[in-house]
Amino acid sequence: MPVLRFKAEDVRRVVEHSIAAPKQSEQVVEYVPHTTEPIAAPAVRLVHDQGVYLMSNGQPRDILGADAADRSFCAYAIGCHPEKDADWYETARGLVGGDDFVETLPWARKLKALIDGGARIITLRMTRDSIEIVHDRAPDRTRKKL
Repeated sequence: MPVLRFKAEDVRRVVEHSIAAPKQSEQVVEYVPHTTEPIAAPAVRLVHDQGVYLMSNGQPRDILGADAADRSFCAYAIGCHPEKDADWYETARGLVGGDDFVETLPWARKLKALIDGGARIITLRMTRDSIEIVHDRAPDRTRKKL
């Protein structure tokens, strides 16, 4: 089972932005053209495209700055940053496969609580049909079916 690890200091910015945002982006429903669902809780997005990363689902977006070409802040999985990790493509492919995806996870508050509780690394475990938060002690019961 692939395990994605993120630096808590980066994830903190993502979750705090989502929690403070006045609204959340809607989730696109796969295989149904132009269909969306509202997001009830502050959420993060797990994304695989140019790397693997978490980003805030909050609106307006968390833009890096004027010189960042309108890019949002992202917390990259360790080893999966295209600008910092030479083998990011192979690492990302090995962890999550070759297809791009976006999964909206309504866990911003839960992730913030882990970080506030002293977590230095946020770990997500992926299976064929779910994503779950993993604690040092045992897997969390928070799970998203895919």
